Amino acid sequence: MSYNTDAVRQYINRYAGFQALLSNAVKDPVEAFQIYRDKDVVEKCFDDLKNALDMNRLRMHSAETVAGRLFVQFIAVICVSALRQEMRASGLTKKYTVRELLEEMETLMKIKYVGKYGHILTETTKAQREILKGLNIRLD
Repeated sequence: MSYNTDAVRQYINRYAGFQALLSNAVKDPVEAFQIYRDKDVVEKCFDDLKNALDMNRLRMHSAETVAGRLFVQFIAVICVSALRQEMRASGLTKKYTVRELLEEMETLMKIKYVGKYGHILTETTKAQREILKGLNIRLD
């Protein structure tokens, strides 16, 4: 019998490990883990701000521009958090991270024409259809 060592190594790197949570306040392990996961959401929001939403440096000169950029970034974090919650509820987190899902959906576009053509959607891939179905989004 032979093993696919690369596949085994990839599986171990992705899934193997253990975690221990210590708490003086929370006695229920499920509740402690949920609190930990909620904290993780906040950390992911900051990671999204710095990396996915390009908030590493503001590079702006006026206070109004900085305030506007912060407001837009705040709304973006709310959207990413809502997406993460919907992904978790639909089970899409088993297959995609938020970043992977957004990258997969990046090529889906709606093109509007003036006149009789109206609008046209680009063709959806199998993965995009799966994501849209999981999030209960209909493209009409």
